[in-house]
Amino acid sequence: MTDQVARKERSTTAATARRISAVVTLVAATALLLGGSAMWLIEREEPSRTVDSWGDALWWAVTTLTTVGYGDHIPVTTTGRLIAVALMAVGVAVLGGVAAVVALVVAQAVAAAEERALEAETEAVEHRIEARLDALDARLARIEDRLRLVAERAEADRR
Repeated sequence: MTDQVARKERSTTAATARRISAVVTLVAATALLLGGSAMWLIEREEPSRTVDSWGDALWWAVTTLTTVGYGDHIPVTTTGRLIAVALMAVGVAVLGGVAAVVALVVAQAVAAAEERALEAETEAVEHRIEARLDALDARLARIEDRLRLVAERAEADRR
């Protein structure tokens, strides 16, 4: 593979990783803001609430989205719990997206290293084959020279 093609593939992989990262970041930020805000709007009037401010609701959304879930803030209403379930699902998806980006970058790096090793090995094999072919060419030339001499002697002997 040429360097230009390899560079283009690396560039495409990097662009894909950036797009996935941007989407994951956008989804996470949106989920945090929407989930935290919805939690605050739904539970702020509940007497048994554990979320006392919009900041607490955002903190709850961060800990829920990241699957940490300290338990210091929990939804007490059914709607709040449904929001929590949705936020947990988004959190797992976000973690999957992050894992996908890491896997993509690592796989590309490993593939590039393997490609360089294979190219080096191929080049070494090509050099060995060329050297062997050169030796065979020289040997064949000597054999042809001897055959010519033998043919000339045989012709001279017949005369």
